[in-house]
Amino acid sequence: MRICAIGLRGIPDVMGGVETHCEHLYPRLAKLDDKLEIVVVGRSGYVRSGHYGNVRVVTLWAPKHKTLEALIHTPLAILYARLFLHPDVIHLHAVGPGFFTPLARLLGFRVIGTHHSQDYKRSKWGRFGRWFLTAGEWMMARFANEVICVSSAIETSLGERFPMARQRFVTIRNGAPPASGASSAGNLLEKCGLEPGKYILCVGRLDPAKGFPDAVRAFEKARPAGMKLVIAGGALPDDVFAQELMRSATKDVMFLGARPSNEIRMLYRNAGLFLHPSHLEGFPIVVLEALAADTPILVSDIPAHREVGLDASSYFACKDVDALAARLDAGGFETLRCTRRAEILKENDWETIASRHREIIVRQSRARPPAEVRAAVH
Repeated sequence: MRICAIGLRGIPDVMGGVETHCEHLYPRLAKLDDKLEIVVVGRSGYVRSGHYGNVRVVTLWAPKHKTLEALIHTPLAILYARLFLHPDVIHLHAVGPGFFTPLARLLGFRVIGTHHSQDYKRSKWGRFGRWFLTAGEWMMARFANEVICVSSAIETSLGERFPMARQRFVTIRNGAPPASGASSAGNLLEKCGLEPGKYILCVGRLDPAKGFPDAVRAFEKARPAGMKLVIAGGALPDDVFAQELMRSATKDVMFLGARPSNEIRMLYRNAGLFLHPSHLEGFPIVVLEALAADTPILVSDIPAHREVGLDASSYFACKDVDALAARLDAGGFETLRCTRRAEILKENDWETIASRHREIIVRQSRARPPAEVRAAVH
């Protein structure tokens, strides 16, 4: 039984919610069922072909361009799967790649789609990008055999807009990482000029929807004593938004770029506060990562953050820079450690999440015609 994952840049250690999701999910899936062979089709320039544990990774060319990556790589990957990989099931990730669900179905695949976020709502997209992503969501909802939503909010929205397909939608949230052990990140804090407990941490791509300009403006307005603002996340070299954001920051705001996971774990564990001012999320893995590290947390009050179930004191009004500045100025970040931490981590356990994915994959693979019939057809 073979499943082919398409739509992500690759694994391991590629920044992005979809990539982190897949890095946690697929090795656990393969471990659960030794009859399950998993192939991730990634994008050259991010990862190399090889193996990540018991998951095979193959790479195909894709342009490093925010609009063209998914548009070009996804159909190439689906055709490559048809010609060379012959999976029983295609697993498409995100609504952009979801645009090509009909192509995968026409080529004879059973298709599972995972809806990670309503990406068409991000301000970075132009008219064509928004149309493509909106159409991708429609294609996935209409033609995928099953659609996994990473939050109840996404499933509810899909069900309201595509009521005839509601029985094919299910919520399986992103998981929390295992509790962090000792880090091999070395003297990262010293190299960056940081002290434990003396910085506010943001993690994520330098994307307008992440709300990092709100964090910078609020921090510079509040000037919390002895604190720095640290933003760990990458962007494409020609990204104008990222360049302008970095130019606008003062000396107490540090941009560390994309960092490997062991360094990110060290940054979480030593932060005085984890701040996530995002305007749009599917189900925020970075918040779960901060929770696993037992870091004090302050996040915007968007539905995806509310769905995590943090204490009420950990939320502020989304896009309200003055309200955020007041929270940062007040200090007392230790009180923002989540009292429901153990319960939330248990609710979002990756082993359980992998088991639920396996049930769906097995169900879809059994819906395929027998191997000898497929061979005769193709």
